[in-house]
Amino acid sequence: MIETLSTTEDLPWGERFANWNELTSRAVLPTRARCHDEAGFQASALVLGSGTLQISTGTSWSSYSAARTQKLIRQSDPERYLLGVVRSGRPRFSQGNHDARLSADDLIVLDSSQPFTSHHEPGKLETLILPKALLPLPAAQVAPLLAQRLPGNTGIGAVLARCLQEIACTDSRYRGADIIRLLDTALELLAALLAHELQSPHALSPESQQHSLLARVQSFIHQHLADPDLSPATVAHAHHISLRRLQQVLATAGTTPAALIRRKRLQQCQRALLDPGHGGCTIRTIAARWGFTSHAHFTRLFHATHGSSPSEYRASHGSLLRTPTSPPHD
Repeated sequence: MIETLSTTEDLPWGERFANWNELTSRAVLPTRARCHDEAGFQASALVLGSGTLQISTGTSWSSYSAARTQKLIRQSDPERYLLGVVRSGRPRFSQGNHDARLSADDLIVLDSSQPFTSHHEPGKLETLILPKALLPLPAAQVAPLLAQRLPGNTGIGAVLARCLQEIACTDSRYRGADIIRLLDTALELLAALLAHELQSPHALSPESQQHSLLARVQSFIHQHLADPDLSPATVAHAHHISLRRLQQVLATAGTTPAALIRRKRLQQCQRALLDPGHGGCTIRTIAARWGFTSHAHFTRLFHATHGSSPSEYRASHGSLLRTPTSPPHD
């Protein structure tokens, strides 16, 4: 798996911007960049992924602009799409006849084979980098959506944005193989989002539709774990499918709706029991926080999963909940 961290922090002041432009041109796409304060330029980028799909998380503390010119395209065109997810800042992109000023949670797609310009203020941008050949939509269908603001806070766009945020998270909770699988899921979600924006859901293959629905279901369950009324029936209803169809979708992931809800809730409770920030919370409170309405039922499930009761589990990991300045919790 690819994992590359680039930063201007350790570079000589006079060489920071030039080095940054060279690094990003290699990692993402060759562009011609400009900055009013090249000596004081500050930025960092983390690239994760495989030789096929990558995600770049770029954070800039300086303003700059970049252009993908016809000359650069003639010199080298990797034939890629770039999906940008704005996390902070107000970047602006232009390609073809389209021009978009974006805000946090907005999405945008660019084509490496056509000239474009961008202006970046201080902020954070995640970029999914993918070969155009991998997207199961013809370039002619994608073209009307280039450099258009796409919603990243509702519907499929929100699921896609959350998926990319999980991949880009730097707390190392995912292994390399997990990141590769999540990138594949992000690709399927991107195809579903573009098809939806084009009002052409049937442009996707049945397999792509299946992967997209599975990702949406998993994300919905994760977001509603704290709701005690969350059930297979409410999940199916939220996605306008039958309970049988929901069971079929999750069977492809080797689980059932009820088992997935139960497992995710238990995982959240386990984390809370190990979290020093929850050291003062009772086990009953933690269980209720994650949707368990019966304390006895939660205790039985936890014991069956971890081989000990919640209180025994917390006690056996008590050292994780203590600090030198705080007394042990009972």
